[in-house]
Amino acid sequence: MSSATQDDSVPEQVLDYLAEQGTLTLATASAAGIPRATTYLYVNDGQVLYFWARRSTVSSRHIEQNSVVSFAIDEYAEDLNKTRGVQGMGECSVVLDGETIARVADLFGRKFPSLSPGNTMSISFFRIAPTELQFIDNASAEVTTVKGEFGADFHRERAYSVFTDLPALTSESISVKLQTTSAEPGAVIARQGGPADKFFIIVDGAVEVVREEGEASETVATLGAGEFFGEMAVLQDKPRSSTLRATEASTLLALDRTTFRDLVAQSLGTTPEFDQVIRDRLAF
Repeated sequence: MSSATQDDSVPEQVLDYLAEQGTLTLATASAAGIPRATTYLYVNDGQVLYFWARRSTVSSRHIEQNSVVSFAIDEYAEDLNKTRGVQGMGECSVVLDGETIARVADLFGRKFPSLSPGNTMSISFFRIAPTELQFIDNASAEVTTVKGEFGADFHRERAYSVFTDLPALTSESISVKLQTTSAEPGAVIARQGGPADKFFIIVDGAVEVVREEGEASETVATLGAGEFFGEMAVLQDKPRSSTLRATEASTLLALDRTTFRDLVAQSLGTTPEFDQVIRDRLAF
């Protein structure tokens, strides 16, 4: 399914798989960490997933308290070499925009024609903006088995991540420390000259980097899903050199200054990709 929300870095076979399947198992947790797993019908718009739930459900209440969710989409196959699936995590939120609700309802109607049309006032549509997707495809590689040991390992590949340039193990450990920030079109997320107190990762949407000179201003960059902003001001402990402003409805993850500086200190020299990103920015 092609879409304006689709990220070009998501492999086509993953998007095709999401469009083919009909149910996902959603894992949520309360603010106190009490888990819940529930199965829902879903539709996708690119890598973004939508499902509906009644407002009185435990999952709905969990999402109000804790927007970070994980999910699995898979199908059973007797032959393990034919096993496929998607596992992921992301930010989940209630859809409030009427136009989006109508579009998502139409997607459900087309994907599940047997569903009876009716009033949607008693339910809420939820949107999952993935921060990471892993694709399981045993058909692309033989299932790993060890003689004398029970079970088999599935072939799993990282298909998409907003943490692309961050170390994989580190990105998992910091995910619980990230704060979600939403911005409507035109909203200023960080202002030039302001304190460098946070590092931002764009989950979805689009933002512009604006440099101001007196009365004039110039857009020097446009950032989308998976790109980040603010690392140099944080590392150099200087006021922000530019303004970050949303050009469309956007979701971002924010990491506080101290945690980000610790991340860099632990990663430089041990993770070549991230090491190079930071060194390139420092040389800019």
